[in-house]
Amino acid sequence: MALKWGPRFKGEGLPESLFARAHAAMSEVSLITDANQRILHVSDSFTAITGHSAADVIGQNCSMLQGPGSDPETKSAMRAALAAGEPFRGEILNYRKDGSAFWNDLSITPLCNAAGKVTHFVSVQRDINTRMALHEQLRFQALHDPVTGLPNRVALAQRLSEIFTDGNHADVTAAVGMIDLDDFRSVNNAFGHEAGDQLLKEWALRMQANLRDGDFLGRMGGDEFILVVQDIDRASAAAVLADILDVLHASVERPFLASGRSVKVGMSIGLALFPREGCDMASLLRRADDALYQSKKTKNNRARWWTLAAADPLVGEGSNLTYLRGGGAVPRPDADVIDTYRRQLRGGGLEAHVQPVIDLRDGTVHLFETLARLRMPDGRLVAPGEFLPYLTEVELDELFSRMVDQALGWVAAWQREGLNAKVSVNLPPSTLLNPECLELVRSALQRYGVSADRLGLELLETQTLEWQVQRDALDQLVALGVGLAMDDLGAGYSSLKRLSALPFNAIKLDRELLSEIRRKPVETLSMIASLIQMGRDFGMDVAIEGLEDLGLAEAAVVLGSPLGQGYYFTRPFPAVEAVQWAKGFTLDINPAVPRTYLGGLAYHWQFARLGAPHPRPLEECPLTGLLDDSPANDDVMRWHAQQHDTDANHPAAGRLLVDWLVYQIRRKVADIPGAFTPV
Repeated sequence: MALKWGPRFKGEGLPESLFARAHAAMSEVSLITDANQRILHVSDSFTAITGHSAADVIGQNCSMLQGPGSDPETKSAMRAALAAGEPFRGEILNYRKDGSAFWNDLSITPLCNAAGKVTHFVSVQRDINTRMALHEQLRFQALHDPVTGLPNRVALAQRLSEIFTDGNHADVTAAVGMIDLDDFRSVNNAFGHEAGDQLLKEWALRMQANLRDGDFLGRMGGDEFILVVQDIDRASAAAVLADILDVLHASVERPFLASGRSVKVGMSIGLALFPREGCDMASLLRRADDALYQSKKTKNNRARWWTLAAADPLVGEGSNLTYLRGGGAVPRPDADVIDTYRRQLRGGGLEAHVQPVIDLRDGTVHLFETLARLRMPDGRLVAPGEFLPYLTEVELDELFSRMVDQALGWVAAWQREGLNAKVSVNLPPSTLLNPECLELVRSALQRYGVSADRLGLELLETQTLEWQVQRDALDQLVALGVGLAMDDLGAGYSSLKRLSALPFNAIKLDRELLSEIRRKPVETLSMIASLIQMGRDFGMDVAIEGLEDLGLAEAAVVLGSPLGQGYYFTRPFPAVEAVQWAKGFTLDINPAVPRTYLGGLAYHWQFARLGAPHPRPLEECPLTGLLDDSPANDDVMRWHAQQHDTDANHPAAGRLLVDWLVYQIRRKVADIPGAFTPV
């Protein structure tokens, strides 16, 4: 590359030896400075990139190219490298002579004299505007919905993360709302997807125009959107939300145009408050989705378009809460409250509640999981999510000891009343390593005269203990005869390897594995079925937690899960009520007669994924009754009948039937007219 020498600076020319050294160091020299970063020489490429001629810049400090958009951290790193006589490589926003900005891929190399002292710097500059524009475009696409331009689920996670990490929630709260457009699919069916997309764009523009500064609207997919409203006064949250939501609703009450025709689209929203309903994205979306379900169920006779999730009577309570996990973090209480927790634990305030784990094969109670509650001086019951985070390891040991004692005491009492039930207690990982743990369990079994096989211990997944250390401690408990279950499989660390390394005889699948089942039913069913099969292969019992409704429970039964637990069967209740509850319990699920689309999909999917026909005659098929009672049209009935064709396979019809069932699951209670069109 031919170099163009600049004029002399302070009477000194640029020696040929320097040129040779610079050229040897870099093949594309843009400029050369002295040790103080004053420009001595610029190349033609420098002028082409920046618009500055040699006469413009010779003698000036190269920082003249920087401006208001130049990143301070990059500038600081560059100055530090040059001051230390070290090379620098980075990307920085520089400015041309006409004031326009350009991204500069900058590489600076120091040149030293024979004594090793830095005498000059040579740099290569490349205009990377095109690359950075593409990078920004890709970044935007990664965070935004392509149809509406709204932020997507990834952007939502980032925004909620910012809210979660802000520790000041004493006086303000935030609301996460899940929005569903009422009857939007009928627009797609009547006018086509292009018209539907145009309506969504217009809807998004109207909503965005009426958002407050700092609030967030994103699209999750289809006609489902997420609204995040921040900085709401906690004392008047409902009233403040009502005002905000009224403004938003008014913005979309005017009709939209679809293929030149005027159409109206309603909307429903369910909202969950942070941190009342949860302190993580999954919990808040789940609670908001529950509230949305209630809103849509009453959309034809409701007074308002939004529903606020009802506050749980026990803060931190999860559907199958155990005393070792609180269902999400809660705001840190005052020191006096924490002291009260500890006094109640030591002073007899600990109460055992239980939740049954049901044997889904025969409808019997497999065991009762024991759950801790603290009775406060004012009579209020406190769930583990409130007090567990503030207990020391010594206090966790005491909690475990008291829970084992109460649990085995109840087993003995139940036996006297004719109920031969097992019981499980959660084992803190720190307590597992306590040398007294084994003797504590042994003495409690002897004290109540309970056989060791009536007690199960549930160990949460953790990354804090070495497997061999756990193995040694667990082997001693196994030798005693107690059962061991890995709790919350899927929520912790290195689950599969841990399963093979430690002596578990049961697996409990974490309820979060079901959190997306109504958004991604096929994928979730596939995952659950694989884990059930893995349990069989390992020779372990498998229990699915979080069976909150009939659809989830039916799916678990149809997929062949041996055990299940969740609110569908019952919420946790005082241990004293266990005998009466067990006498009155009947499992009202028959896999041969599914009553929900989720149960029907679980049945059909088992065969459709293999391209296999249904094994029973059409009139005896579990799907027949479900479809007869559904809005299935002639196409759906034909697809189903083809699954019973013994002369030919119809995999395409099987997939269409899967699509129809998935659609019914996702639409929930929405009243959408028109025949189903597979997408």
